[in-house]
Amino acid sequence: MSSIRQFRTALAAARLGSFAEAGRQIGLTQAAVSLQIKNLENELEIRMFERGAHSLTVTPDGRQVLARLNAIVSDYDSLRIRADGVLRGTLHIGALVSALMGSFGSALAHIKRDYPALDVRLFAGQSAQFARMVSEGELDAAVVTEPPGFVPDGLMWTPFYQEPLVLIAPLASGRKPVLELLRTEPFLQFDRSLWTGRLVNYALDMLEVAPTIAMELNSIEAIAQLVRQHYGVAIVPHLANAEWSEQQLIVKPLPGRPIMRAVGMLERLQHSKKPITQALCALFDEQNHTRYHAESPL
Repeated sequence: MSSIRQFRTALAAARLGSFAEAGRQIGLTQAAVSLQIKNLENELEIRMFERGAHSLTVTPDGRQVLARLNAIVSDYDSLRIRADGVLRGTLHIGALVSALMGSFGSALAHIKRDYPALDVRLFAGQSAQFARMVSEGELDAAVVTEPPGFVPDGLMWTPFYQEPLVLIAPLASGRKPVLELLRTEPFLQFDRSLWTGRLVNYALDMLEVAPTIAMELNSIEAIAQLVRQHYGVAIVPHLANAEWSEQQLIVKPLPGRPIMRAVGMLERLQHSKKPITQALCALFDEQNHTRYHAESPL
């Protein structure tokens, strides 16, 4: 008799185009994946996949069956959210370290407290890396910065919150204007191959300044530590829970219109954990709305 586990195996094989890759993702050997799918094909009396020496393609009959299997798995997973609103199950989610230091970290603490039956498995990394992992099904979702230019095919991005880009400098540099600091001090550049680094580059272009780059790093916290030790200045997102003003750092807004880094959830358009990710997005919106009213003047 077929099981939800077999359905997930077939969906993973179709998505990844390989029995071996599907096995690595779900913790089975290639032989076990092949046997599960063969048994499913025999039971349904169709051929779902054409096996090649180094490739795997879905047959026309397979496409129709996989669409129905995906719907069945999604319906099954929706049972994890009961009428009482309790979230259950396991969610594999990637998160930027800076997101955990920012507003998402605070929201996640509330979620874990209010929904103890929801097992959230966190993985740290970078936005571009997470986009690939979400697309290939290695992660259910990821909290990342807004993709530059466009959202990759097959994925959707839901905004959570925004953080303004600011300049951080050693305490002794507090009286100097932002543009003077950028023109005269060594600059600690956020990695330009990453999405946040591209946004920092955009900010420099808008300010029409080309600082002398002393070092290029991919960690906001590492940059803050080096600025504190007088290695230079930097432009970074202003993280909600960063206590920079208490750590011998000056935080200065950039001149002109604020440049914002948007952070949100990246997920596939269709996936089996969507009821849970949608509920998390709704919870985050509600918490942001509550905080906005709490902070707004009467």
